[in-house]
Amino acid sequence: MIINVEALNAVETVGNVTKHRRAPMIVPEATGYRLVYVPAASGESLANAFQRNLVEAVKQIYAKDKVPCPLTPWDERCEFVKFMDRQHLTPSLSSIVDSIGKEPLMELKHRFEKTAIQESIVADVGGFLYAEEDLPVKRTSRVQFGYMLPVYDAVEHVAVEAQFHARHVPSEMGTGGQRPAQMIYYTETASAVYGITINVDVDGIGKASLVKVSEVVSDDERRRRLKATLYALAGLFVGEGFGAKLSRFLPVRSVESMVAVISSPVAFTVSPPHYRGYMADTLERLKGIGSLTNRLGLSFSKEAFAYGGAQREDVVRVGTVEELFSAVTDAVLKGL
Repeated sequence: MIINVEALNAVETVGNVTKHRRAPMIVPEATGYRLVYVPAASGESLANAFQRNLVEAVKQIYAKDKVPCPLTPWDERCEFVKFMDRQHLTPSLSSIVDSIGKEPLMELKHRFEKTAIQESIVADVGGFLYAEEDLPVKRTSRVQFGYMLPVYDAVEHVAVEAQFHARHVPSEMGTGGQRPAQMIYYTETASAVYGITINVDVDGIGKASLVKVSEVVSDDERRRRLKATLYALAGLFVGEGFGAKLSRFLPVRSVESMVAVISSPVAFTVSPPHYRGYMADTLERLKGIGSLTNRLGLSFSKEAFAYGGAQREDVVRVGTVEELFSAVTDAVLKGL
């Protein structure tokens, strides 16, 4: 993505300057490697935006099907505490915790995860951690987000600049030594060609996994959850987007290229988009995994979809990012 004049992820305020997040990155060169510090947006920032999109997607999809939304009161407020302590448990989860010492611990852990998944799609897809000592329960997120970092061949064309702003105090207040008429502040903004990598464990949505792997929602419910997940993911690129300060620093964005792969049963991560030939490399690696699994006598199914990049026969080409997510959604739901 080309993203110009963005303040999507700040880390601290130094005086009256809001600093943009930076991250160290090793850049390969002809003679070796070079360490550079570049503007970045954290995976946590993207995950927060995704979970906000997920809440809105659930409200739309479940209202259409006229079924109750699997959202807690905290989910609906986009406070993603996700059962972090006793004060943020639903009544049914509290009753499970109250059974400590009365039932086997592992059975209670399984019931806790199963109930949490059923009551909150955010906890199901985004994971959660109940960290109380007597009954710790952890669910790993079914979605993985990498940091948003500049691509290697455009790392020389990255800029971070502090923009000057002033807040004006109403004239009625005067300046009689009490406070200045204006407050000066600076916000660091960045412009770069960024790359992002995201994984979604489609098979793990709606299934418990901590103590034993088991399906805990119906087939229809699982289908709704997959729709909401993919809809929320698409919203990161075709909707409002992600990140902070969108009310005053809405960036100028354009998706230059994108590749998506659906694979089963082997989990596959596309090649990092920070390499210029990432799309071709992704497709060659897919061939290699197919050949390896065939040699082992195993089956391996794969589908690849691409927006931008060179024409190839081994990938479904689409004309827009919206078409890519539509094609991916159709393929995922068809495989259920």
